[in-house]
Amino acid sequence: MEAIYERPRDYDLEHEGDDDIAFYLRLLTRWRPRRVMELAAGSGRVTVPLARAAAGHGSQIVGLEREGPMLDEAMRKRAGLDDDVRRRLTFIAGDMRAWRADQPFDLIISPCSSLSHLLTLDDQIAVWRCAWDSLAAGGRFVVDLTMPNLPTYADSMQTPPRTFVEIDIDTRDPDTGTRLLRYKTTRYLPHEQRAEVRFLYDKFPNRRQVDRYVSDFDCHVYYPREVELLFRHTGFAVEAWFGDYSMRPLRTSSRQLIGVGVKAP
Repeated sequence: MEAIYERPRDYDLEHEGDDDIAFYLRLLTRWRPRRVMELAAGSGRVTVPLARAAAGHGSQIVGLEREGPMLDEAMRKRAGLDDDVRRRLTFIAGDMRAWRADQPFDLIISPCSSLSHLLTLDDQIAVWRCAWDSLAAGGRFVVDLTMPNLPTYADSMQTPPRTFVEIDIDTRDPDTGTRLLRYKTTRYLPHEQRAEVRFLYDKFPNRRQVDRYVSDFDCHVYYPREVELLFRHTGFAVEAWFGDYSMRPLRTSSRQLIGVGVKAP
């Protein structure tokens, strides 16, 4: 388990202000699904806002999470919700490669590049098939991934390799003022289609202290045609591609790779 997943509140802080939540709320309004599953729900960062919105749509929201500290934080958040919202939200422990729904879902989502943790083709196919098996006819599987950063990968493949340190997050807790800086280095292994990403965190709870730690992350790098093949291989029809959270079409400048697969009736 990466170090950041042992610190769920730091995980929430590094994603403070991300615009993916608004994207998924728009999907909820557009499609009005009765039952929604989030794979690798983590701390409930996305799941909890969906549950609050679901109170107005009559939807049920389920979050699937494997890691103990993240699941514990999600359950803590759920306990603090209003009764109506809490009744519409369930968190369950499980692995997205091997789970089955008691009742079919209308929408399954995988935000925040969670599927990049799947390093083998067998694992990837297993997740897509679990989603297919657990969707109702006409249900949708939304896959949200980061587009390959080709210039960074190219630098890391030089001889000798060059791995630049970049500050990619500088955020503050709006309640406590705690500041979090995240630096990262990236090394790309093209023969494995894998990126070795090292995140370095500096957390400043006040002006006199710093909490510094490292979280190593091996991730699979997805390309659009590969994602389409995974959809097709597991029985989905591809309904749409989005290149960012504003629902603009996928294009050269896109930072996100968001695919929507439909289980045909």
